[in-house]
Amino acid sequence: MRTELVFLFCAISYFANGQTYKMYATQNLHNQLRLNTATGEVKQIQDDGQSWTIGEAVEEYGSKDGRYCLAKTQNMWTFLMLDTYSGKTWQVQFSVKGSDYMFRVPLQGYSLAYPDTESIWTNRFQLFATKNMWTFILLDSYRGRLWQVQYSSSDLDNLMCIPINETDLVSNVEKCTFTIQPLTSMYQYYLINESNGDMWKFQWSTKGGDYRWINKVN
Repeated sequence: MRTELVFLFCAISYFANGQTYKMYATQNLHNQLRLNTATGEVKQIQDDGQSWTIGEAVEEYGSKDGRYCLAKTQNMWTFLMLDTYSGKTWQVQFSVKGSDYMFRVPLQGYSLAYPDTESIWTNRFQLFATKNMWTFILLDSYRGRLWQVQYSSSDLDNLMCIPINETDLVSNVEKCTFTIQPLTSMYQYYLINESNGDMWKFQWSTKGGDYRWINKVN
């Protein structure tokens, strides 16, 4: 069923571990983004050799390749950057208008790896795009927790990371155990424990907390 997935996800262990620098193509043919996957530094690289720093290193002495990744959005100027160890998430904006239009701002600024705030669990947090161009789902693939992530190109005061399910569904697991799969409704997904087959149905929403829920599938 995975071959039928219609959304993108930010899960990079299979190609980025051991790769310190990764280039990301943009919809502007003359520009790419270069990410230091160990430190979180982001640069915009133009094909004439010019470059600009969009975001300085988050971990100045970062040594774990593959910790950070970028996820494309449907806005051609916007990517999301994820710390796969902690769940911290940023909106990254590149531009051809000059450095004043390039920026990186936090969507989720504190570690979600509680109580394992110093964990170095590869690919623990993953981003999944939804059919709503402004909304992503953030998954703790070790514990089964979920958040709705909202970015914006015009209103930076409207950036959000809202919990859907803050409760650990398993404990003492140190590997990627959970994944999500879309349903017919653009707002609903299955959350699946791939180790034992347990499943939950959940919904995200832009209408408020009463419309966000998660239920175990018997």
